[in-house]
Amino acid sequence: MILVTHNGQEKQCYAEDITAMVLDKMRKIAENYLGSTVKSAVITVPAYFSDSQRRATKAAGLSAGLNVMRIMNEPSAAAISFGLYKKAGWSSPRNVMIFDLGGGTLDVSLLTMSTSGDFQVKATAGDTHLGGQDFDNRLVNYCAEKFKREHKLDVSGNKRALRRLKNECEKAKKRLSFESDIDVEIDCLCENTDFTITFTRAIFEQVNMDLFIKCMDPVKKCLAYAKMNINGVDDVLLAGGSSRIPMVQQLLQKFFKGKELCKGVNPDEAVAYGAAIQAAALSGNGKGKFIQDFTLKDVTPLPLVMEGTDVKGMKKLMNLIPRNTIIPVRKCREFCTVKDNQVLIDFRIYEGESSIPANLNFLAECSFHGIPPAPKHVHIFHVFFEIDADGILSVSAVNKSTGQKYEMIINRDRLKNLEGDET
Repeated sequence: MILVTHNGQEKQCYAEDITAMVLDKMRKIAENYLGSTVKSAVITVPAYFSDSQRRATKAAGLSAGLNVMRIMNEPSAAAISFGLYKKAGWSSPRNVMIFDLGGGTLDVSLLTMSTSGDFQVKATAGDTHLGGQDFDNRLVNYCAEKFKREHKLDVSGNKRALRRLKNECEKAKKRLSFESDIDVEIDCLCENTDFTITFTRAIFEQVNMDLFIKCMDPVKKCLAYAKMNINGVDDVLLAGGSSRIPMVQQLLQKFFKGKELCKGVNPDEAVAYGAAIQAAALSGNGKGKFIQDFTLKDVTPLPLVMEGTDVKGMKKLMNLIPRNTIIPVRKCREFCTVKDNQVLIDFRIYEGESSIPANLNFLAECSFHGIPPAPKHVHIFHVFFEIDADGILSVSAVNKSTGQKYEMIINRDRLKNLEGDET
């Protein structure tokens, strides 16, 4: 639950409901511009969104009155906008890294793009807690400390003052991508006391340098997952507003030994442009006339694992679908009863990389009830784990002994209980 204050009143809202309001507003803006009704949409999400987050996003779209055609990874959308814009000059396939640094998350994907319009995601990595807001917060803290030193006033508990500070710091951050220094003035920040500061790009880089360096970690991981070195990357595409930050670009260029970064596509619009192309392709509108044929093969950002009981009755984690597996994908695992007259089989599904379930992202608990009494090993189950093109999991099973089928419904209440990082 998220606590929202509006017109002096506090109200608790689910993240899904707030997202639905935003999507509904976006739909109305589009309808006013187009002069027609918008019924369907492709919605983009960070590549590292969990199954629960993807489900919640899709549910939010439905609540906003939209037919959600696809939940699409943001770097993949940016890749489509870049690939269809640039590939006319290509004579051979190219490996392109998408560096998507937005307001709250960083996604890095490596794709192979063919001259015929095939987009194959090789690997993806990311950080769901690193983006422009983190850079803003560093500036806010810097200003708050300066204000406290100069005026002996603490604004850390003053929501209005912090909000005004954050608005000005965000503006300063954006301007410092194009200017070397700027003056910020805020009248009556706290107790009728004004605040002024001159931000230089050097100050901005100093307070955020550790975060800028941290941005390179997903780049390294993505290359490692794809089993590729920097020499194999032909192009590096920038997406997301924070990718404009000069120091971020300098670190990227240094990492790639001076390679020129691709800036031909507006970083703020690359994802939306790619999503619009995908929507046109899925709907069949404009194909051939406005857009060229293309295919996109995306991957799972995190491995899928399950916790079950082995023949000795011990809990055990088993790998189901590795990270960076092309989606959609369907895998089958065989299970059997391990006790005489066993009437129930249950297991838990997670995503992530750890040998400790508590460190994984829990997705669902699945159970097969009403198994007819029989000696152990008689009842054999084929369990199918399927991840669709939206990156959303479904589970089904069949008892090979009786022919009974099971459809595992991932508990929708889970969407209303996104916790901590997921929110």
